[in-house]
Amino acid sequence: MRTVSVVVPTYNCAERLTRALDSVVAQTYPHDKLELVVVDDGSTDDTAEQVQAFKRRAQLEVRHVRQQNAGPAAARNHGLRLARGDAIAFLDADDRWLPEKLERQLPLLRCSVALVYCGNFFVDAHGRRLTRYVREVPMHRGDILLALFCNFFLLTSAVLLTRAAVMATGGFNERLPVGEDYEFFLRVARAFHADHVAHPLLVRCVRPDSLSRRDFALDARVDLETLNGFLRDHPEFARLHRHEAARRIADYRYDFAWRLLAENRRGEAIVELLRSLLACSSVAAARTLLRALVPLPAKAPA
Repeated sequence: MRTVSVVVPTYNCAERLTRALDSVVAQTYPHDKLELVVVDDGSTDDTAEQVQAFKRRAQLEVRHVRQQNAGPAAARNHGLRLARGDAIAFLDADDRWLPEKLERQLPLLRCSVALVYCGNFFVDAHGRRLTRYVREVPMHRGDILLALFCNFFLLTSAVLLTRAAVMATGGFNERLPVGEDYEFFLRVARAFHADHVAHPLLVRCVRPDSLSRRDFALDARVDLETLNGFLRDHPEFARLHRHEAARRIADYRYDFAWRLLAENRRGEAIVELLRSLLACSSVAAARTLLRALVPLPAKAPA
């Protein structure tokens, strides 16, 4: 039976952290095969006190370390260095698992499968279910690299990995301010196959104050650099999937341009629309570019 290290990075999330940790304690997988590694990324709230109180009542091994604030990639890597299990699961501090998550995922890890993810549902910061949230998590098995390149559908808290895959992949890129999970999972998917449990076993919290939501342009530009960098680093993949890759880049830039236009950032939107058209022609992008270049005249005062 595999041992599992659950890596939980946290930053100023004390009020929700205990709920996440309790969801690990509630797992139906044997507790003597579990360890919790909580990495406090320089919190200024009462995270330390909450973790210590949790440790006193938890019926499994809990290690708590603190580092200077360095971001989620550095926190996860710190946890990975401390982890002793032969399987690794990630859990963000404001998410939580259903009790059977690990028990249902672990049997799917085998020789060729190093990554197993699961279905999920989304809630807001108050725990209310978001029934119309637009993000979807499609289910793919085997070689998921092209599907993942074309649509980032993996949620970090949904993923279980073999330790061997983590060691071979090299951890998260700490130079990235956001989007470090996408870059990491592309590297994993290039080297290993995946499987999934379609049943929703993750409760994913969507917070309006997350960095990717506070600065969507930064998030988009990092993702675009990740995608283009992957194509540069893997020319054979780029050659085999030239049309799909071009369509992905074009669609991403088009969607990014729409968000920029909504923020009245017309100059930046025009640049992204031009780049979208250079990647792959699109009538929709051409029409949007025309409207951006020739905005409607303001209405005359009554």
